[in-house]
Amino acid sequence: MKRSILEPNYMLFEDAPVATAIFDADNMKLQMVNQPMLDLWDRPASINGLALLDFLPELADQEYPKLLEGVVLSGEAHKDRGALVWLERNNKKESVFMDYSYTPINLGNRITGVLVMATDVCERELNRLIIQQSQRDLRALVMSAPVPMCIYRNAEFKIEAVNNFMLDLWQGTRKMNLSILNHVFHNGVPYTFTEGGITYNFTPLWSGVKTISGVCVIAAKQ
Repeated sequence: MKRSILEPNYMLFEDAPVATAIFDADNMKLQMVNQPMLDLWDRPASINGLALLDFLPELADQEYPKLLEGVVLSGEAHKDRGALVWLERNNKKESVFMDYSYTPINLGNRITGVLVMATDVCERELNRLIIQQSQRDLRALVMSAPVPMCIYRNAEFKIEAVNNFMLDLWQGTRKMNLSILNHVFHNGVPYTFTEGGITYNFTPLWSGVKTISGVCVIAAKQ
């Protein structure tokens, strides 16, 4: 599929606020990609023209390459919410939750490519998992989370678990907003605020139907 075919919409594609890419249906080579997708993958613009597994080899043992091929073979779109994807980012393997869609591109009654759109939804999915996880599993979740995250326990707000992303955000100084922590802990309601370009989500942790045992904090840069 030639870029010239899509030229009229190329600037619209580049300026799209959602991560977007187009793969050739014949060889799964990347034909077009915008900056949000490059940022999501943590890859340079020079990957354009390469086959999927040439620049994302970590996907080889995951389901996504086969799902892309399935869209080409069936001609039917595929989408998923909160899908877990393992990516090599920041020189290490990270778990990333995404909402994504694979949509076939038809030109002249022939599928020539696949439009890929994706959104990082780590913050949303981690908040959902917080509610579901036991105390033991929650600590493991915090330490492996791909975003800044920590847990405060009991009314004294002692730190039970904190990952390196949150430590880097704190830059050696433990930041704790006591008024918000008290509000979330004693009222049992989530709270979100943005400060210095960073959004903080405070979620109460329940150990029973009426008992709050702590507060989980997730940070996300805007």
